[in-house]
Amino acid sequence: MSYFFWLSIALLVSTLIFYAIFAGLIYYWHEKKTTVVVVPLLFTFEFFSIGFLVICLITLLIQSSPDILKLISN
Repeated sequence: MSYFFWLSIALLVSTLIFYAIFAGLIYYWHEKKTTVVVVPLLFTFEFFSIGFLVICLITLLIQSSPDILKLISN
């Protein structure tokens, strides 16, 4: 479970950095006040969901790799 914990912490930090940079860029070129908050949130959620799925797959592979290696070696 420690793999999942550390990878999720890294994902949260990278998501916050992604949101801050994206919100800064949108604020620089914004046309309406609502786009400053809503548009970065939508793209940040997409970034987070893809990252979370990748973390889940990596964690499952790491956790089940000893069993997979046993099956391959037999």
